[in-house]
Amino acid sequence: MTHLAILEEEQSLPEGHGADHIVQWHVFRSRAKAERFADGIQLDAGQELVGGFTRDSLGILYWVGVHVEDLEKWGNRGAVNKHGASP
Repeated sequence: MTHLAILEEEQSLPEGHGADHIVQWHVFRSRAKAERFADGIQLDAGQELVGGFTRDSLGILYWVGVHVEDLEKWGNRGAVNKHGASP
């Protein structure tokens, strides 16, 4: 597992419709789970790992996703998605 500096920055969750070019993002209650998830991501050219933390009424949420330069080249806009918080 890698220590991810991006998880130390407070960042709002992605908007979820692709306009921000963030795809395949996942939300976690545990930083360790977010880091394990990120370890499995393989990036292609024009993609970078993004993420951060935010808060809700229950506490801190960590999120990890992929920022793509060209959303159309990446694939179907309808495939932009997020997966809810894992304990």
